[in-house]
Amino acid sequence: MVRKPNKTMIGLFLLLGSAVFVFILGVYVKRVFFPDNSNVVVMYFQESIKGLNVGSSVVFQGVEIGKVSRIDLVADMENLTFSIPVYVNLDVSKTFVAGQDGYRNRKEVLDALIKKGLRARLTAQNYLTGQLMIELAMLPETPVSMEAEPADRDILQIPTVLSPLGELSRGLQNIPFKDIADKFSHMADLFNTQIPIILPQITEITTNLNRLLNNNSRLSTEALTNFNRTLIEVGAAARSFRDLSDYLERHPEALLRGKGE
Repeated sequence: MVRKPNKTMIGLFLLLGSAVFVFILGVYVKRVFFPDNSNVVVMYFQESIKGLNVGSSVVFQGVEIGKVSRIDLVADMENLTFSIPVYVNLDVSKTFVAGQDGYRNRKEVLDALIKKGLRARLTAQNYLTGQLMIELAMLPETPVSMEAEPADRDILQIPTVLSPLGELSRGLQNIPFKDIADKFSHMADLFNTQIPIILPQITEITTNLNRLLNNNSRLSTEALTNFNRTLIEVGAAARSFRDLSDYLERHPEALLRGKGE
């Protein structure tokens, strides 16, 4: 006897499978077309982000508070410029939570922190591989650099500053290496041009100086002898003065009565 299939169980199985499929499809559609950006911030860096990847860490005072979730390249075809928005998904359990201090939402908290100097900058996570991460730091003396026309106005933006390597690179770009090289080249050309003229004069001066030294060698010897004799006499006078000082120190009455026998 052939057992008939349970139509009720089959119907329930199909219904449950359809419900799971619809749920998964709904989650996907919501994530793609209606993403939750409440924990997402964006940053625009004015330097190369080579070494920064999706999944790179975001730290604040050494604590990881999020990860890079997306990196885009936005082209402005009117001005032929490019911007690179870096999106970060913050960990709500570790980041800035609005409390009872007058801040109604996360935007007000972030705005207050930005006014106090919150900035984002690139820093090395691994020097061997060149991998980068994003560091949030309080830098109140730095200017607020934010994208005037962000790609997504609904996402909060954190201003950025140059990394130490970026500052060094920009500083090197401002050094006029070409002008310095041109000046050195000009000096070398001038030196090469003047050497044939100056060299004979230097040779003549050297010859005259040697001749003068040879002619005055006898006078120089006599002057040295007289100088040595003078030094000896000065030394003797100094000893006599020291002896007189010692005697007067022992016999101060000699200043009044003269030296006794």
